[in-house]
Amino acid sequence: MLTHEPAMALDGMGPILPYYWNKFMQINFQTGDTLGLTYIICILSILTLIVLCFLAALILKARSHAPENRFMAILLLAEGYRVMASWYNSYPFSADMLPVMEYYRVGWYFCSLLCLFMYLSTVSFYPTKRLDFMANEKIRNNLWWALPVFTAVIIAALISSSGSVVDAFGGNYHIECNAVDEEVVLTATPGSPPIEAGCVETEESFPYSWFVPGSSPAGKLLLLAPPLSAIVAAFMMRGAWNRFDQEDGMENQANEARSLFIGFAGKATIKGLLVMSIVYMTFRFGDFNLADLASIDGDLLPIYLYCLYGFMFSILLTGMFEGFMFSYAILKNDILGIDEQLRRSMSWGVFVFTGAICILVVAELLEGIIPYGGVASALVVGVPLTVMRKPIYNTINILVIILMPEAFTKDEQSYLEAYSMVMDDGILTENERKLLAHQAKNLGLDESRVEYLETWYAESLGSSGEEE
Repeated sequence: MLTHEPAMALDGMGPILPYYWNKFMQINFQTGDTLGLTYIICILSILTLIVLCFLAALILKARSHAPENRFMAILLLAEGYRVMASWYNSYPFSADMLPVMEYYRVGWYFCSLLCLFMYLSTVSFYPTKRLDFMANEKIRNNLWWALPVFTAVIIAALISSSGSVVDAFGGNYHIECNAVDEEVVLTATPGSPPIEAGCVETEESFPYSWFVPGSSPAGKLLLLAPPLSAIVAAFMMRGAWNRFDQEDGMENQANEARSLFIGFAGKATIKGLLVMSIVYMTFRFGDFNLADLASIDGDLLPIYLYCLYGFMFSILLTGMFEGFMFSYAILKNDILGIDEQLRRSMSWGVFVFTGAICILVVAELLEGIIPYGGVASALVVGVPLTVMRKPIYNTINILVIILMPEAFTKDEQSYLEAYSMVMDDGILTENERKLLAHQAKNLGLDESRVEYLETWYAESLGSSGEEE
């Protein structure tokens, strides 16, 4: 019988969906049995890549000729590649995937370095007074292709000077655990430094396998550098926001710089804190990976895993947050209703993410106290979330609106100006309605969007009246 499923690492794993389900139900930070959580993060990373690629395509479609749109699309594509940091652990592949993993990691470090340069180069489109020279057209119009080329040259030079990909970025390993009473099987790419590997001692976890990336000094530096460059970029965008806010006719640029500042500040805060935990744990335990959990003291194992998986979640969270904030900055005045769609998507994303984290936390607390702690946690958290979803969602949405305020395209602004003129006396006559309908048709606004704009106008008048 023919099958199109990729080869699984070990016999006895069975069909893939039941295998996944068993791993999800076996998640336990106390014993180190967290492969199910690794699968969840890896699958979510692929979904995050798809979302970021979609946002990049929207940005290009809006104004493909504009250098800032090209620049931002390339940045989101690079971020999308980076969020898939451990995609090779999304399926129990065999050791035959090691060459693919090795060269994928070259691309990952390329994108990490590229993001570093692009973060610092956003000042070319939103310059502070001291960096006004960066707004030169010869610079800003060519950044979108020059930076990737420059980055590729640096990565190629690093590999060439190191002698090999492994020497430049670290080794690549595949670990197989067949049974409790069998030795771990470790396979590595040629030239990889030796490492210690071990398996968890929970019998029901076997068999299983996973990949472990090594790291070199250059690799560790490229891991730490993007959050640091995001801090610098956040300060620069804050300066640009203040500058544009004080200049007449620059409100749009000020709002864009504000959105970029929030995106960079969010990344610097969330990722920076977790990178600090990674640095500490690296000093404490050496290489920070899942190769040999058996060597870690039992009391420290949960802390070790919290830091590791917190860092992995932060990659997804900050990548998605950046994607939404940067897309909002570039698209809010170009695509009808995009700001509303981004807010709704971000609000539901935060709602689902918060619910998932709560389920994991409750499952960890209930583990060992009652049987099937994971199912119980889903009920304990899921039922209240379902019942209270509207007030919880509305609260999240209020916070998201603060991050991404209402914005309108030029066509929508034209309609609002016309609508405000005819509503000066508070009465909308039949002739005025016909004129507005004709203008909406010419502007390409459908009935649902017109209704939304008029509702927003009425609510804004009501809120301004209350403030007075």
